[in-house]
Amino acid sequence: MVELSELVKGLDETEFLYWNDPYLRKFGAEVIKYKRGKTRDVYVVLNRTIFHPKSGGQPSDRGFIYNSSFKTTIKKTMSLRGIIVHWGKILTGEFRDASIEGEIDWEWRYLLMKRHTAGHLYDHCLTQVTGKKVETTDSWLGDRCYVGYKGKQPSMNELRKAEVIENQMIADGAPVKSEIISHEELLKRAPEAPNIYRLPTLESYRTVTIEECDPIPCGGTHLRDVREIRFFKVNKVMETDQGFRVYYDVE
Repeated sequence: MVELSELVKGLDETEFLYWNDPYLRKFGAEVIKYKRGKTRDVYVVLNRTIFHPKSGGQPSDRGFIYNSSFKTTIKKTMSLRGIIVHWGKILTGEFRDASIEGEIDWEWRYLLMKRHTAGHLYDHCLTQVTGKKVETTDSWLGDRCYVGYKGKQPSMNELRKAEVIENQMIADGAPVKSEIISHEELLKRAPEAPNIYRLPTLESYRTVTIEECDPIPCGGTHLRDVREIRFFKVNKVMETDQGFRVYYDVE
């Protein structure tokens, strides 16, 4: 098994192309380092990437990287100290240091973007209905998508009211913007963000803001406008040790 900490030692941080434009489907990059694993497994570090790693409840992107000499399917991407490692299988040819092109599974990414933006919007709508700021415990944007919350479970009537408010906001539309701010600025602008108590202490944070909602520190990929969600549906609610989980999905 490849030791990721050894693979990324001494390397510069990866440029996250998906932060500037989450709608990019293809890109070009340089192979900085790679390591072969068992059979045709390969672990690859690029100077830049549109592949989002598994983190913050968001599953990994998947897709392909290739050039005239080889083609590799990317099954998973991981992040370590700001460096993204792509893991996959060599399909054809022989992998080597080179310029590559890559593309993500856009249908999967776009679904994650819709689910992610919808989850943040539900935080806002649930706060409106209950009259108190919500605090998240965890989330998952893969299948059986959910957001976990701390505290007493609201009534189903309240959860449905938040759903109705969200769908009205989706129908009306609202732009979604991101920016990098300092820790001090984050505490000023989003002192009660749903995930504020789960964050590590960093010099700067990326925040995502839906118009008319408070900013939320988040490194994930999001839509340009909530209208793209189309429709939000609460599927079920389950009690947890810390509070409750709302399972939901989008159209």
